[in-house]
Amino acid sequence: MPMRVAVLGGGLQGACVALELAGAGVSVDVYDKNARCLTQASAQNEGKIHLGYVYANDPSLATARMMIRGAHSFAPLLRRWIGAAVDAVPVSAPFYYAVHADSLLSVGEVERHFACCHAIALDEGGGARPDYFGEDPRAAPTRLSDAECDGLFSSETVTAAFRTSEIGIDPVALTDAVRERLTAEPRVRCIAGALVRGVEPDAGGATVRFEREGIAARERYDHVVNTLWEGRLAVDRTAGVEPERPWLYRVKHHLRVQGPGVAARIPSVTLVLGAFGDTVGYGTDALYLSWYPAGMRGTSAEIAPPAWPLPLGELDAAHVRRGILDGLARIVPAVGDLPAEAVAASQVKGGIIFAWGRTDIDDRASGLHERHAIGPRSHGRYHTVDTGKLTMAPLFGKRIADRIRQIA
Repeated sequence: MPMRVAVLGGGLQGACVALELAGAGVSVDVYDKNARCLTQASAQNEGKIHLGYVYANDPSLATARMMIRGAHSFAPLLRRWIGAAVDAVPVSAPFYYAVHADSLLSVGEVERHFACCHAIALDEGGGARPDYFGEDPRAAPTRLSDAECDGLFSSETVTAAFRTSEIGIDPVALTDAVRERLTAEPRVRCIAGALVRGVEPDAGGATVRFEREGIAARERYDHVVNTLWEGRLAVDRTAGVEPERPWLYRVKHHLRVQGPGVAARIPSVTLVLGAFGDTVGYGTDALYLSWYPAGMRGTSAEIAPPAWPLPLGELDAAHVRRGILDGLARIVPAVGDLPAEAVAASQVKGGIIFAWGRTDIDDRASGLHERHAIGPRSHGRYHTVDTGKLTMAPLFGKRIADRIRQIA
């Protein structure tokens, strides 16, 4: 009989696993608790395809190297699965990195880290220019002159800034394109509205226990791949797999602004290093704004996070919106000049973040500054994947699919 695989979680990571396996002739069932796949964490982030720069507080450089490897394979693997649709997804202008006056690291430390990232990119990139949405990820970051810096940022809050080749990809458009391909793939069955309760592995495969429309059900597979986001650890535990170190869930809200030209005058910038934020413009008409002090609304170290409200009520949404805009405008003055009608129509959206570590990113010793101990782990025919960052989803998807084919 043909091999059957269950993929738990219909986010970008689950979709990458499913599409790679389907391309090899494997029948895949994708379980998702929502009405559609690819609507949650994969669509609720800045879409940055990391080149390691933000992980300046990992002196081992292991996180930077891992992210660069993921970034170099991101577009080629997506093109393998969804074809030219990946080229139609809007991307940002290359990112600036602005060093905040209250940064955990000095300008010199940040600059030295950027030089190390550049060296890694050259080493990993080989001779041919990597496929990175039209930019060259091997290009060296350059420090802005004082005049250039003052033209983009407030001199009261930014002490230095760097121009990089790093880009972000519109996560809403990306997940739309991947969802269309996933639902069209005849070897993939998307089981929507299915809440996975547990997995029972055995020597020859594993059984998935789930509920759908209030009815409990069971289904057996040759392999099960757990790519859930906030639910991954709890399902791992049912399969006898315990976390190896402390973890933290966070719920963070951001602002999505749409409208003609709203992103044209806003630089794509990440503020380093600490609990700050980002501005990301996708093309000219879509904008992502994040200011951590206003958007971060809860943490949890439980095996599964509480049922945090992601769509906020009108008053809470207005408070978060104003906090994000005010916080960013003090650093990136152009944010304060956004059209009033576009701001009024903007959406406050939220997502859950998972990472290893117990303290938040404003702690220099926090484990959240390191994202290298991630990826797929296999326990017989049960596999669990800690994606870590969006950047890594395609590479980890191919790795786990290759592993399953080898076991089979």
